[in-house]
Amino acid sequence: MELNRKNFNILYVDDEENNLISFRAALRRHFTIFTALSGEEGMEIVKQNDIHVIVTDQRMPGMTGVQFLQRLPDEPDSIRMILTGFSDIEAIIEAINTGRVYRYITKPWDKDELKITIDNALEAVNLRRHNKHLIKELKDHNDKLEETVAQRTLEIEKKSLQLQSEIEKSDKLLLNILPEEIAGELKRFGKSYARKYEQVSVLFSDIKGFTTIAEVMEPDELIAQLDDSFRGFDRIIEKYGIEKIKTIGDSYMCVSGLPTPVENHAQVLIKVALDMQEFMRGFNTTKRIQNLPEFQIRIGVHTGPVVAGVVGSKKFAYDIWGDTVNLASQMEQRGIPGKINISGNTYERVKNSFKCTHRGKIPAKSKGEIDMYFVEAKL
Repeated sequence: MELNRKNFNILYVDDEENNLISFRAALRRHFTIFTALSGEEGMEIVKQNDIHVIVTDQRMPGMTGVQFLQRLPDEPDSIRMILTGFSDIEAIIEAINTGRVYRYITKPWDKDELKITIDNALEAVNLRRHNKHLIKELKDHNDKLEETVAQRTLEIEKKSLQLQSEIEKSDKLLLNILPEEIAGELKRFGKSYARKYEQVSVLFSDIKGFTTIAEVMEPDELIAQLDDSFRGFDRIIEKYGIEKIKTIGDSYMCVSGLPTPVENHAQVLIKVALDMQEFMRGFNTTKRIQNLPEFQIRIGVHTGPVVAGVVGSKKFAYDIWGDTVNLASQMEQRGIPGKINISGNTYERVKNSFKCTHRGKIPAKSKGEIDMYFVEAKL
């Protein structure tokens, strides 16, 4: 459903006045903005207003961002996020595990990326509140049904069989969106704990000029072609036991080395990337025959530590965070169509297994110049 953003209240807590002014200036055209210079002031605002999204700086005198969120009433209809420029990872993991933090954002924040993150949070808020209403309606309906339970034994037995079937469908669906280990943990304990993985490899791919392609293709045909390519990628990562994280538009993201750590995660992911290239060559041959625009993909890979966990309480999503994810995305952005662009970290792990070409030091956002390599072939 279409949301009127101005009807949503955003609270930002930061002990630096300049940060509050910048936040308000960046987002006041889109949302109703409340600001506070301390956690105590923020709690008063929450008491007096219906706040939909709460964003707080982590490092503040007197009360940290995590402490502020922990002292708020346990209100499931709002979304809480941490804004931090520090590697306070243990506090962040603790906050995610307790359900107090929806996501964390690294300083310095980008205005457009911050707005997208808040937009996504508002979608989650709206969905939670809508689901709460639906749950109440369902409960009222169930209460009425229980009044006639004694007289409808046969029907209940039939519904029990149907319920078992739905549970099996639900379990199958859960395994489609979460790793088996994480899904099992969620079923047993009702939650899944965030974990830090010291070494994994992350892959991003996207399609060059996808926006232009989208303008010249019929929507149904565009989605069908994109679905065919992503299904091909799904089959490849299933073959190698790689974990798919998500797709965003024409971008595809997967990771090797979690939830079960493996020593050769980088080598396996490069094999996946090579197979993706081979699949797209065949895919584009068919598109040429059909006189359709070809999908030229860029692939980027980086290796390093990440934090992984399940976010959401009504609509689960398994996600990963950290600089490794950001650098993997930049590897893709700094690559060229038809090539696999990898970082120096990944190269050191795969140089004895694959032929690579050093591109030199290339600028990366917020990281300066870093070594990048093209993977050419398997040795």
